[in-house]
Amino acid sequence: MERRVELNFWDCASDILNRMRSGGVLCTVVDKAGKGNVLTLGWGQIGPGYHDHPIFIIAVTPLRYSWRFLEQIPDFVISVPDDALKEATEFCGTKSGRDYQDKFYAAGLTAVPSVHVKAPSIAEAPINVECRIYARIAPPHMLLTPEHRQRPLRHQHTIYFAEVLGTYGWRR
Repeated sequence: MERRVELNFWDCASDILNRMRSGGVLCTVVDKAGKGNVLTLGWGQIGPGYHDHPIFIIAVTPLRYSWRFLEQIPDFVISVPDDALKEATEFCGTKSGRDYQDKFYAAGLTAVPSVHVKAPSIAEAPINVECRIYARIAPPHMLLTPEHRQRPLRHQHTIYFAEVLGTYGWRR
C-alpha cells in the first residue's frame, strides 16, 4: 500500500520546471459544488517568498473550463507527471472537462484528497504541489506576451499567484 510522504519543494523544483517545458504539468482544481477538473499547463513560474512559503504562478484564460473553478475556489494542485503519464497529460491538455463527467477517470487518473487545499491531488503523479491563491491579476495587464495582449480582453489570461502549502509524493 502506498502512503503520502512530504517532499522538499526546492528539491523538486527542477523536475517541475523540466516537465513544464516538456509536455506540461497537470493542474487540478475544484468548483464550489465539489466537482474536480484537471488541465495541462505548459507555463508557470516558481520562486521564494510568501510568508516563508515558495510561490507558484500560473496563467489561465477564461476560455478554459477550469478558469471558473479557480475563480470560485482559490486553490489548485500542480501534479508533476512522469513518463508513464504522458498519454494522460496529453489528454488533459487537449480535451475539455466540459465534455466529460469525470475527466480524471477519462484520463486514467485517480483524484485523492489533498492535505491543505480542496483541489485533489493525483495518486499516480510522483510530485503533488498544493497551492492557495493569494492574489490574481485580471486583464488588462502587461504581464503576457504582445501576441496574448492582442487578443480580446475576454480571452486574455488571468495570472494567479499562490503560496505553496505542501509538496507530497507517494511511497510504498
